[in-house]
Amino acid sequence: MIVMFDLMKTEWKKVRLPVLLTTLLLTAAACILTCTLDRSYRLWFRLDSWEIGTAFFALLFPLFVVIPVCWNLYYERKNHFLLYVLPRVRQKRYLTAKWTVHALCAFSILFIPLMLSAIAALYVNRPVLYENESFSHVLMETYTQAPLRYAFLLSLWKGIIGVLVMTFGFVLSMYVKNIFVILTGPFIYLILENFILSILELPKYRLVVSFEPTSIADDAVTAGSVIVGPVLMVIVILASAFYLKRIKKVSVAEG
Repeated sequence: MIVMFDLMKTEWKKVRLPVLLTTLLLTAAACILTCTLDRSYRLWFRLDSWEIGTAFFALLFPLFVVIPVCWNLYYERKNHFLLYVLPRVRQKRYLTAKWTVHALCAFSILFIPLMLSAIAALYVNRPVLYENESFSHVLMETYTQAPLRYAFLLSLWKGIIGVLVMTFGFVLSMYVKNIFVILTGPFIYLILENFILSILELPKYRLVVSFEPTSIADDAVTAGSVIVGPVLMVIVILASAFYLKRIKKVSVAEG
């Protein structure tokens, strides 16, 4: 346990600068947009400005959670650092410690900016609110009566999805030699998934719908539409790992 904790501290030191910088920039951008973009919209509840100001996360979040951390393992493989480390630490333990730190970083990169911008929307921003009796929303009662709880639960869920997407980038960084493929692979997957499921007339099962339920009509959001996207990504991650490791016979320590 002590060895694992020491490994995690070491891994955190490697990625802390890009992670902290990304989190800071995203927090500033989310809070500023939350408090300014709503001026061109008609709002009914205070949390509406949060949904408007953080809409860019739905498209770009794969880049936010992958780029700050997944470069690390790629360069350790490229400069043969793993050949020095793995004889001293078991590969499974080393990669587990690295993934755990990267997962915590990916979660924080999404959760902290989203949660702080929600607080800004509720307690800092002062928009003009209008009455609308026909208003509908996902989890409407929580959204209208307990907005902070709604923001917390949705930010928590988005952070978990961020960890899942980062894991895809992490698997690519273990076996792929192209840094561009590693850092943009999950983002390209999101685009292809959106395109394919839209052609198949199954847009409600896209990962972006699970990440941002308000991206489609409220009556189309079901438990299935929220779960299918993450399940598809898990299948893609497992299939990619199996193909690269078992079929192509790529070694993690191979530079």
